[in-house]
Amino acid sequence: MQNTEFDVIICGAGPAGTTCALALGDSGLKVALVDKSSFPRDKTCGDALAAYIPKVLGTIRPAYAEAFRKLKEQMPVSIMRVVAPNGKIIDVCSEESGTIQTRLKFDQFLFELVSELKNITVFTQAEVTGVQTDEEGVSVQIAGGKQMTARLIIGCDGAQGVVCRMLTGVKMNPAHYSGAVRTYFRNVKDIPPLTFEIHLFKEILPGYLWIFPLPDNCANVGLGVLSESIASRKLNLRKELKRLIEEEPRLKERFRNAEMLEEVKGYGLPLGSRKVTLSGNRFMLCGDAGSLIDPLTGEGIGQAMISGRYAGWQALKCFRQRDFSAQFLKEYDDVVYAKLWKDHRRHYQLRRLGNDRGWLIDGVFNLVNRYAVVDKMFRKLF
Repeated sequence: MQNTEFDVIICGAGPAGTTCALALGDSGLKVALVDKSSFPRDKTCGDALAAYIPKVLGTIRPAYAEAFRKLKEQMPVSIMRVVAPNGKIIDVCSEESGTIQTRLKFDQFLFELVSELKNITVFTQAEVTGVQTDEEGVSVQIAGGKQMTARLIIGCDGAQGVVCRMLTGVKMNPAHYSGAVRTYFRNVKDIPPLTFEIHLFKEILPGYLWIFPLPDNCANVGLGVLSESIASRKLNLRKELKRLIEEEPRLKERFRNAEMLEEVKGYGLPLGSRKVTLSGNRFMLCGDAGSLIDPLTGEGIGQAMISGRYAGWQALKCFRQRDFSAQFLKEYDDVVYAKLWKDHRRHYQLRRLGNDRGWLIDGVFNLVNRYAVVDKMFRKLF
């Protein structure tokens, strides 16, 4: 680590950090992208990529969108199948296809795009242990006693990351946080073409079990539940996932001969059901670090990339105006919430409406399956 002075330090090389770095490519700024892991590396996740992701990449450089479309080992999906506790099914179709692709492959794709940029210096296996900001700049401590300095830092290192913890007063709130577990299976029966599945069960509301198809007859299978519900019901998500797969009538035959490919892994989801501090003096937060995950669907990769792009563009404004103040960086918060908050707020209200109300969800699904006008209204909610 010979170079220690930069214009911008991006902490975290997931989708938020790499998209931010791409947005700063060819800017003339000296940028450090720092991550505690080495690549390629896996990330515990549902692996669902929203249909608008290539559009986000295309606004940075059209060639990035084209490169994404040519990626192999991804499964296109355009139908969301939602199954109510009573077994009633609603298929919500989209005009555009999203994809399911493992984070191992997708994050590596973004990482390789960044690695081609001459003004970005990538540091892997570099764990950030401390961050300080003042009127002069930013000081970042790296494990092993090393230090970097910059004029601006962008935290893309997750909700429990160092940047968020040390520069904001945001704390984990179980009412705005979910726990999740996931694993991979091969040979799950009867996965419909172009379809990803959401299964609702009364025992885990507000939460759901998902089956997301992958190439080679594989699937990402997981379970996500609101953290305060996990605590109040004393749920063990790993055991609950196993129970649902083995005992629920709609699932057990489909998984009877399926092969689990790895152990069940857990992770946390900081939900975008409340507004938090996204910026301050000489810093911005993106993705999970800014609690930007959709509070109903659990989608977070697209939000991470949107916020990373906006953070990169805001950083360019900072250097043009020579203004790194909290007041100037508040523009970033405004842009991010103008893009995401309306949907997040609506989805949060829908989730609250369904809390512990399996009977209500069953009733709605019965009406949707019976009346076209109710079906049309339901689909608009998503």
